[in-house]
Amino acid sequence: MQTVITIRRPVTILLLLAVTALILMMTIWMSGKSYSKVDPLPFEDIRHLSNRIARHPVSTHILAVIIVPIIANVLLFVPWGFLMFIALYTVNRPALQTYVLTVLLGLTFTCAIEGWQYFLPDRVADINDIIWNTTGALLGAILGHLRGRVRFEFA
Repeated sequence: MQTVITIRRPVTILLLLAVTALILMMTIWMSGKSYSKVDPLPFEDIRHLSNRIARHPVSTHILAVIIVPIIANVLLFVPWGFLMFIALYTVNRPALQTYVLTVLLGLTFTCAIEGWQYFLPDRVADINDIIWNTTGALLGAILGHLRGRVRFEFA
């Protein structure tokens, strides 16, 4: 037996706006707290980690500097992607189109944040943040689409 919890579209949009505001507030709070000057090449963080693993055992310092920011960037956008997918999803719009819209809006949002960070004092704008944030938006969209056992009905 499935439990149906109905959450109206305005509530979904308010939650999405709250998550968006939280992401922006965290961006401001993190200003000046950058852990390093990151090379802005795509996937440079992964390449650096694989080179370090090949030469030396992985230390907790390397995990903190490379892995934790990747995970944090992905997880930061999972709720955003989840709520955006649900806000955009309708019976008339195919799921694939909703995925594409969610990911493109996530990409646009994270590019705007990185552009904004470029002008903040003591912040490092990084292409890898864009990649991992967009990945988080996609994972959130997947969770929004597969929200299975307890059925949420967003009206």
